Amino acid sequence: MTLTSFSFFVFLLIALVSYYIFKPIQKVVLLAASVYFYIMISSENIHIMSLLMIYMFLVTYLGAIIIEKIKVEWKSLALCVCIMVLVLTLFLLKYIYNILGIITALFSLDADFSWLYVGAVIGISYYSLSAMGYLIDVYWGSYKAERNPINVGLFIFYFPQLISGPFTRYSQMKSQFNERKFLKYENITNGLRRMTWGYFKKLVISERFGIVVSSVYGNYADYSFLGIFGATLCYAVQLYTDFSGCMDIIMGASMLFGIELPENFNAPFFAETIQEFWRRWHITLGGWFKDYVMYPLQKTNFIQGVGKKTKKAFGKKAGKKIPFYLSMSVLWFLIGIWHGGTGYFFISAGCLPCLIIILGDVLKPAFAKAVNTLRINTECDSWHWFRRLRTLFLMCLTWIVMRSNGTLNALNLYKQMFSRFGNYTDLNTIIDSFGLSVVDVLIMAIGVVLLYITDKLIYNKTTIFKEMDKQNFVLRIMLIYAEVLILFFYGMVGSSSFIYFQF
Repeated sequence: MTLTSFSFFVFLLIALVSYYIFKPIQKVVLLAASVYFYIMISSENIHIMSLLMIYMFLVTYLGAIIIEKIKVEWKSLALCVCIMVLVLTLFLLKYIYNILGIITALFSLDADFSWLYVGAVIGISYYSLSAMGYLIDVYWGSYKAERNPINVGLFIFYFPQLISGPFTRYSQMKSQFNERKFLKYENITNGLRRMTWGYFKKLVISERFGIVVSSVYGNYADYSFLGIFGATLCYAVQLYTDFSGCMDIIMGASMLFGIELPENFNAPFFAETIQEFWRRWHITLGGWFKDYVMYPLQKTNFIQGVGKKTKKAFGKKAGKKIPFYLSMSVLWFLIGIWHGGTGYFFISAGCLPCLIIILGDVLKPAFAKAVNTLRINTECDSWHWFRRLRTLFLMCLTWIVMRSNGTLNALNLYKQMFSRFGNYTDLNTIIDSFGLSVVDVLIMAIGVVLLYITDKLIYNKTTIFKEMDKQNFVLRIMLIYAEVLILFFYGMVGSSSFIYFQF
């Protein structure tokens, strides 16, 4: 069962009807639906995945109670044990098979580790971090350990956010789970509209751009700089509409139950720096790592000691910057690892963004001096668009590594791009080679325009839905029907799964 399958709609309908019929046990209905959903998406080794679900719940539920009740001097040890158990489980199920495969290939070892492969454990990267965050909050005393096992199980395995986030905090979700929900017209309409827009992004826009990306990256030796970089721009659109479309679907599904999830995107392509881009892209992931990793790390005696030593040796400015860079390097190291157990994911999602951010900060005074020397007007629109395009260009350079499916492939792609910088192929020939029709190209162009409009509204702190609600009823209905008809006739159902399911 996938989010784009007919079985998901049947499941969602049954869960929704049961949820509003059995009001006294709504939490039980949601938890049962979540367990069923998890089992159905775990097509491989269902029994192992079911045991894993029970195991992760027990570690989280009992671990929090132990951390709260144990003597103060033992609390840190109890937290470390629980976190290490969760991290070890994540490592064994997600990373160990790939790491051993890399070692075997590097040293030409004759070893078979296929027995370690248990299939794709969908969602483990998400609910593992949610469980860790809950345990850390209990350790900090942010709230008491939950005694109701249904609340804890529902927080970890709530089905809309189970497979790709967003990351939530227990304090955000507990009150929503405990509140009895009643069927409301606005919840249903807002949820369905949000889901429809998500499906439109994924099936109408993302899948078409994915055809271009797959064609070029699958035969990159036939293309020049313009072809490869153009395909990378298409990958930016594909990745964004795929992931944000997925978020729209699951957030819309959650709205149907009267439960609000935190936003995960905030017009990222309007960002003018890499730092700002990552504050607008996968917001809850960055927030999780900042709150539970970077900020606590900056308060440790080690980082504080580094700051004092560097301040004494190199001055006050270095005393602030070096500890910050060190903490941020740890943050991006972990984010890179979280994205996958392969080198190219680690480089593209961890090393390169961290390097660009640090270099940008180091060179910031030089850039400011150049701007003043050249007397550039930094208040005009052209300057803001220059910074946005520069940020997009830098992000595309990192995404080349991610999409290349291998570090060596990425190096070959870079070499191909810059060794054939001036060569180009006729645009009509390229489009024909992709198997796209004129209608497909027109839909892609309209899709980009729609994305710009919707993100511009978000950037201006509103949404397309709020703006539509201001219009006349007839116009609203016409726009909704147009969206549904385009989705029905031009949606490419079954072409691929969501990209972020692999993380």
